[in-house]
Amino acid sequence: MDALTHLYLPGAVAIWSALIFALAGVWGYSQALSGDAAAIAFGRRAYACFAAAIGLTALMLILVLLMRDFRIEYVFQYSGLDLPGHYQFASFWAGQKGSFLIWLFWGTMIGLFVRRTAGKSEAPVMVIYLATLLGLIFILVRENPFVMLSESPADGQGLNPLLQDDWMVIHPPIMFIGYAATAIPFAFAMASLWRRDYDGWAARAFPWALFGFLVLGCAILMGGYWAYKTLGWGGFWGWDPVENASLIPWLLLTVLVHGLHMERTKKRYRRANYVIAALVYLSVLYGTFLTRSGVLADFSVHSFVDLGISGWLIALMATFFALSIWLLATRLRQVPTERNEDPILSRGTFLVLSTIAISASAFVITYGTSAPLLTRLQKDVAQVGPEWYNLVNKPVAIAIAILLTFLPYLSWKGDKFGDVIRKMVVPLIVGALITVGFVAWKVRDAMDVVLVLFAALALATNLHKTIAKWRAGGLRAAGGYLAHAGVGVMLLGILASSAYDESTKLTLVQGKPVESHGRTYTFVRYLPPTLEERRDRMEIEVVEAGGKKYSLYPRMFLNERTQQLMVNPDIRKTLKEDLYISPIQYDPGQPQLALAKGQEVSVGDIQVKFEGFDLNADGNALAQMSAGKEITIGTVFAVTRDGKTSQVRPVYKLNPASGQVETPPTDLPGGGAIRISRIDASAGNVEIDLGGIANPPTLAVDVTTKPLIEMVWFGLYLMLGGGALAMVLRFRDARVLERVQSAG
Repeated sequence: MDALTHLYLPGAVAIWSALIFALAGVWGYSQALSGDAAAIAFGRRAYACFAAAIGLTALMLILVLLMRDFRIEYVFQYSGLDLPGHYQFASFWAGQKGSFLIWLFWGTMIGLFVRRTAGKSEAPVMVIYLATLLGLIFILVRENPFVMLSESPADGQGLNPLLQDDWMVIHPPIMFIGYAATAIPFAFAMASLWRRDYDGWAARAFPWALFGFLVLGCAILMGGYWAYKTLGWGGFWGWDPVENASLIPWLLLTVLVHGLHMERTKKRYRRANYVIAALVYLSVLYGTFLTRSGVLADFSVHSFVDLGISGWLIALMATFFALSIWLLATRLRQVPTERNEDPILSRGTFLVLSTIAISASAFVITYGTSAPLLTRLQKDVAQVGPEWYNLVNKPVAIAIAILLTFLPYLSWKGDKFGDVIRKMVVPLIVGALITVGFVAWKVRDAMDVVLVLFAALALATNLHKTIAKWRAGGLRAAGGYLAHAGVGVMLLGILASSAYDESTKLTLVQGKPVESHGRTYTFVRYLPPTLEERRDRMEIEVVEAGGKKYSLYPRMFLNERTQQLMVNPDIRKTLKEDLYISPIQYDPGQPQLALAKGQEVSVGDIQVKFEGFDLNADGNALAQMSAGKEITIGTVFAVTRDGKTSQVRPVYKLNPASGQVETPPTDLPGGGAIRISRIDASAGNVEIDLGGIANPPTLAVDVTTKPLIEMVWFGLYLMLGGGALAMVLRFRDARVLERVQSAG
């Protein structure tokens, strides 16, 4: 590639304009800290211009991508002429520069709403918030996405085939909305400390913390499902650093949500909330550094290579870490807070213990993710695997389940254990029945039984409380209980689908059934790409023990640009379990034979001679073509075996509308079958497959049953649904607070 020479001016000017307007906004809001109305107005106008410049920058990148302007390096690197339109659009965030831009775009747009909800704290909040956005702008100025090549290539390098999935269009943007949202509670907290105004920030930050929890949780759900249905490794979570980079701030956001709830209701946890709000945003910056600086390039399949921005990311982390430490060290002791004198068996104590457990999980995961970096100075750089994460997090999961079990029936003043148990009679029965069912199924490990028991109890108690609140008309408080019920469901699903799945590797010879774990699998055929199905597929017929029959279509194909062998699983979903089939290796066996009219070949113990086409095999093929109907082209072969010659007539069917091709096999005398794989009518040639003759095709697959995995997704839906309900209500509370303060 020739050296880079210049910038695409419309996009570059937009980025530089955004930088100037952002600096102007910081200056304006800084001047407004004394209450200068003119300065506030200036800061608002500067921010509006900044938002317009960022919107224009994003629009410029979208336009050059859709126009496939390969003069621009970023367009050349992540798109191509063969990409469908929606993938071409999604290549916006396929690389480092585009992903930083979409993060900045969402942060900027959200900021338009943040300034409206900040109330009297608008100036200090917006100074801090703009500072977080300036960090991203500086990176984009350093690594401009509008760098142009000295020559214009005819085509681009294309999009990574693993990213050519519909989830690519929606998952990353939602992830970056979540990342952007983590800066909002941080800005409110730091502005509160800066101005020594310790009242009111929690009420304003609470709905934004819930918003970040909800959006980042949705992104994690989408990412897990994307990996599950696309990558073919049989799981939805691999403890990869990029996965952990979103999980850690989400766990800390969970802690912050509960802490802000305690501050709003009981004036407790006030000092801890400042610390957690800082940790949430700093964890995002740290995760970004780990996954985008190249330091984990050898340990993560998702990690980006180093673009030379490691120093910028370190400077960004150091700046906000220093700001946080300074404000916390100089202001935190001044924050008034209620002394925690709650009895052991009380809502306050159990909420604190829950947040400690979740925080412990976040810190343990951070340590595991950082292991390659922490051991870099040693001779052997270490990396922890999924087994380590599962081992250390299981006790934490049990602790969380125990705490969530009792929390719905505890008061702030404290309760007696016997009184709590009497309130839990029905949930205790339900939880015990669920546990007995799991034990009768296959759960035997002692820790697993304990986890099942308390996860079931957490589900039962919180669902019972949700229903009670709904019946009493108190939907305002039901969101938290519904979310906690979702945690119970999710824990049951994670345990069942991960610890008790069954995986078997099978080698399937085409046409020969193989029995495994009560099912019979038959590799029926290889299906070449069509206009509708753009990738190769393998048809596998599955017969259940009761006789129920269906087909699955896993994919295996060679990416022509990268020469990578790609696999996509196919999944049969039921409430009981998922049947997950992922291809491992395909051997076409006897190569396809190309024959011209009159040509004869010998394969095994038979001789096959192509005698010609039959255009009237199922009506007239020419008339079918003129009418736009399905076209049937017949072929005629003379097959000689054991001295006897017979005529066979396989057909080739083409649907002009969909491009779908059907090539049913035709039995050969004495065993085996013949199938037309391709025809070239203009040259008078055909390609044939001879199934069952010589070496038949074989397909190696990984067959996995994932019991109760639907509970994982359903539990997340409940959790996020409860969070969404709470978020809507808390935004209403914030508006009421704003009206009260305005009236006062």
